[in-house]
Amino acid sequence: MFLRWLIFIHVLSAITFFLGHGAAAAMAFQLRKETSLERIQAMLDLSVAPLMVYLYAFLIMGITGLWMPFVLKIWNQYWIWASIVLMVFVMIWMGMFNNKTYKPLRKLVGLPYMEGNKQFPAVEPASEDEIIAHIRGIRLRGLVIIGYGLPMVVLWLMVFKPG
Repeated sequence: MFLRWLIFIHVLSAITFFLGHGAAAAMAFQLRKETSLERIQAMLDLSVAPLMVYLYAFLIMGITGLWMPFVLKIWNQYWIWASIVLMVFVMIWMGMFNNKTYKPLRKLVGLPYMEGNKQFPAVEPASEDEIIAHIRGIRLRGLVIIGYGLPMVVLWLMVFKPG
C-alpha cells in the first residue's frame, strides 16, 4: 500500500510540475512574436507566477523518485540510474538556459531581476532594438529537446524498464 502512495504522489507531483511549468513553456514560444514592452513584461511575470508550485512539485517528484528504488530494491537496474542522470541533466541545462536568456531579459525590459542568487530592483528598460535582438537570439530547439524530449525518455524508461 505504501508503494502505491509513493507512485501516486510521484505521478501527481509530475503532473503538478508540468502544469505549473506550462506558463513558462507557453511564454517561451509566444515571446518570439511580441514587440510590445508591456506584453513582454506581463509574459515574463506570468511565467514565474507559479514558480514555487513547480519547484516544490519537482522536489517532491525527485524525492519520491529516489525513494521508490529503495522500497522496490531495484538500484541495480540501469534504467533507474539513466533516469536520474537525465533528470539531473535537464535540471542543470534548464537552469543554465534560464540564466542566459530570461534572467537577462527581465533586466532588459525593466523588471526586477536576478544576477547569480542576488535580487535587484528594476532598472530603466533597454532600447526596443536590444530587447528584440535578445528575444530573437533565444533558441527554442534545445528547450524542446531537453525540456520535453528527455523527460519523455525518462517516462519511457519508467514504463518499459529496459534491460
